Amino acid sequence: MKTTFTLFLSCLCCLFFYAVSFGQTPAPPTEAAEAWNSALKSLKDSNWKQADESFDLVLLFAPKYAPAHIGKLCVELKVPEERFLGNIEPPVGIDELPNFKTALENADPAYKRQIQGYADTLNLRLKAMLERVPKDNRKAGERVELKIKGIDYAFRWCPAGTFLMGSPQNEADRRDTENQHRVTLSSGFWMLETEVTQGMWASVMGNNPSYFKGIKLPVEQVSWDDCQEYIKKLNGLGIAPKGFKFSLPTEAQWEYACRAGTTGAYGGTGKLDDMGWYSDNSGGTTHVVGTKRANAWGLFDMHGNVWEWCSDLYGDYPNGAVTDPVGANTGSFRVFRGGSWFCSAEYCRSAVRGYDTPGNRYHRLGFRLSLVRFSPESVMSVLAFVSGCSTVR
Repeated sequence: MKTTFTLFLSCLCCLFFYAVSFGQTPAPPTEAAEAWNSALKSLKDSNWKQADESFDLVLLFAPKYAPAHIGKLCVELKVPEERFLGNIEPPVGIDELPNFKTALENADPAYKRQIQGYADTLNLRLKAMLERVPKDNRKAGERVELKIKGIDYAFRWCPAGTFLMGSPQNEADRRDTENQHRVTLSSGFWMLETEVTQGMWASVMGNNPSYFKGIKLPVEQVSWDDCQEYIKKLNGLGIAPKGFKFSLPTEAQWEYACRAGTTGAYGGTGKLDDMGWYSDNSGGTTHVVGTKRANAWGLFDMHGNVWEWCSDLYGDYPNGAVTDPVGANTGSFRVFRGGSWFCSAEYCRSAVRGYDTPGNRYHRLGFRLSLVRFSPESVMSVLAFVSGCSTVR
């Protein structure tokens, strides 16, 4: 798959070169030109094996015809990772690219038909490549384990999807800050099965700031800034699956994972006593993670035990539907969600929002990790998405 996609990108940069550079640079070497024409003929004949070999020869004979335009074209193609891993929607055609249209309009008339021919054949290759791309067959709640510093981290898959974020007007104890709105998450992500434990934290940071002690208890008394340092160290270990990085979840990702398809005040069974530790059942302390029931996607303690930091700056929700929200653009407070062992039931609802300054620490406040995909800003990151999908399964 990686080879196929690399060759496809090679085709793109050849297309861009021919489209914008006629009359400005020397013609490609004879061998490269012959290989290019052979590749185009193979594409038309649906002889993909021969086309692959021919494109290899293009790169061999004319490496200088792989300019830096390729990264820009990747972005312009608007093919984020989910379109290749999950094929949510077909990518835009090459002839729809703004740069291609401009190049075609400004090209020498003698070359216009030839350039359009390149686009047509490359579109054929794109279509054929997508037909061979394995679909993202991960199911919600699929489990994967990573061993970090000798400790197992279990993550659950949260697929791309759309849900209602916030609470309905008739939900008991709702607040004005919870106005309900439709949110689409265009890319799936992995969520840590439990809150980050003291054992996880100490193995990476070399300390344990928690008030309640126990290696399987959730770490608490960590600020948002502390969490960022922990995440920075994790990412520095180079152990995240290719194309992914450790992060705090966004507020939308957190609520989406908490609900796991439910729409009521609490996820899972809908009964808080089943799902989490709060003031009525905690005995005034945190508890070992994963000892209450998991929700439909296999996530524990999304209600109670400790509040969980999110990546977002706190701000008012939008009035309409949004895609991939990341919080307010400005502000002084960071969001946390889920309630804690100290909270009454109303503060442990799926929609409840908390916030504080990023430097504050409490013995009611911890976090959980997510694994999120990088943005496809370069060829290497796009390739990482494709090769990384099998790594995480």
